[in-house]
Amino acid sequence: MRRLKAFLFERRVLYGMYVVFWGLIYLTTFLHDASFVPIWDSLLFTLFVLAVYSIVSFYRFSRKQQQLELLATKDLQVSNLLFLPKAETLAEETYQQTLQVVLEKKNQQQEELQQKQKAMMDDFGLWLHQIKTPVAALDLVIQSGQLDPRTMKNEVFKINEYLQMILNYMRQHLDQTDFVFQQLSIEAIVKTVVKKYATFFSQKNLSLQLQQLEGTVYSDQKWLIFILEQVIFNGIKYTENGTITISFMKNQLTIQDTGIGIRSEDLPRVFEKGYTGINGREQQRASGLGLYLSQQAAEKLGCRILIDSEVNRGTTVTIIFPEEIPAFE
Repeated sequence: MRRLKAFLFERRVLYGMYVVFWGLIYLTTFLHDASFVPIWDSLLFTLFVLAVYSIVSFYRFSRKQQQLELLATKDLQVSNLLFLPKAETLAEETYQQTLQVVLEKKNQQQEELQQKQKAMMDDFGLWLHQIKTPVAALDLVIQSGQLDPRTMKNEVFKINEYLQMILNYMRQHLDQTDFVFQQLSIEAIVKTVVKKYATFFSQKNLSLQLQQLEGTVYSDQKWLIFILEQVIFNGIKYTENGTITISFMKNQLTIQDTGIGIRSEDLPRVFEKGYTGINGREQQRASGLGLYLSQQAAEKLGCRILIDSEVNRGTTVTIIFPEEIPAFE
């Protein structure tokens, strides 16, 4: 009954015009005082034709409605469009083409979302690998019974650093507006980061040289500090009894260490996600996320990070800042 009502409603104009048409014929015949016999015969013939048309049309309408209702119970995909009823009008054809475009876009968005989710799970696995190192070291200290407060404090500090790293990772991927550009003092930023790692400088007997640091840059304080933390902490990790030198000149911040260096074949890939190089694999100190996230953040800040290194002679990291606030989308 519901389909019949819908069918009649959709064709209300046709049936309405039929009634109006025969009403006008009857009125015309009446005004001319003509015979109604041929009029009644014509009415019966057209009623028969209209009835046949209505039965056939309702049958086709009902089949089409069944197909649409069946599709409505499924997760509609582009492949399911093959089961759509054949378009009988230009409007139906246009609707189906529009639906196909929408479904194709939906599928593309779903694929992109799945790829992002997979990438995030892979990154999370890398991060778990990295955070296990200080956790295992802390557990070993506790099991040995030799509870050295300084050693325990250092491992807890590393754990906190890695937790902050994954937090920044989530912010970078989920919050695209988490940037506040302002004029920053390079000296103040550098000293903030260096102070944070003062214990490690002392513990490893590393000397620190802060050279020309006067000047300002346009950047985001939180993300700039994050980049410097990754670069400076890498210098600390891979430098034994050496020197870390930091200087700033002409919109370029340079962090130079005298550590073990990076092999020439590893240099082109140091910013790849998950790539640790021979140093990271041999010493089990890296997950390959730090420099990758730093590079991602630097691009959004409008900066460039360049790395030059030589095995057993040290590494130089140069951060080149833009002269103006970068356009952020």
